[in-house]
Amino acid sequence: MKLVIIAAGQGSRLRSAAGQINKTILEIGDRSLMEYLLANARICAVEGCVVVTGYHSQAIEEFLDGLDTDLQIETVHNPHWRQPNGISVLAARPFIGAGEDFLVTMSDHLYEPALLRAVLNSQLEDTIANVALDFNIDAIFDIDDGMKVAVDGDNRQTITAMSKTLQRYDAIDCGVFKCGYEFFNYLDQAAAAGRGSLADACNALIPSRQLGGVDVGSRFWLDIDTPAALEHGRRQTDHISSWYADKNDW
Repeated sequence: MKLVIIAAGQGSRLRSAAGQINKTILEIGDRSLMEYLLANARICAVEGCVVVTGYHSQAIEEFLDGLDTDLQIETVHNPHWRQPNGISVLAARPFIGAGEDFLVTMSDHLYEPALLRAVLNSQLEDTIANVALDFNIDAIFDIDDGMKVAVDGDNRQTITAMSKTLQRYDAIDCGVFKCGYEFFNYLDQAAAAGRGSLADACNALIPSRQLGGVDVGSRFWLDIDTPAALEHGRRQTDHISSWYADKNDW
């Protein structure tokens, strides 16, 4: 199973800290955001990664070329990177085998390997896509910008609503997904209707109860899309280092 890393966006809210570089190259501790994502993929024995580039694509491609890793990394440029993030996922479709499941992650989300493993191990028997959910909403950094999610009563595995504007919600979307190949069809339909985000495709699954949730428990994650979030992440370096005690993780 491959991991699709969406690294195409401009990251305008992080511009004061990132300058003119792609935000995935920003460092937290002695590693970049991208390196943490790739290390998580290695630890979870992911088959390979497809990095979708867009804004300043050459810089991130050169960065990836300079890494010393045995992880299979493929890149694809999304010329429509200004459009919603579902278009970037569609750009990765030629690299996913027909009928194969795949993982998707935001490139500006920092999280521990155990979170990715929980999503990887989730089942798609009754769903077309599963998304990592954090139910500890009182502890989430910058919750106002989070993707709010409501679930079906006490059943945390069935999502009933997803929107940043939900007034009543149970969890926040962590930005990590497991998808069946059929999910591309929903992305196509959303794009054709002028609604090309991942959330739009996910919402199309909700009426048929085919969007599942994966409770991440107390596992750490952080959406780094503002200077304040970046500084918060940099204050967690000791905790982050504990995830990668084995040098072979890199």
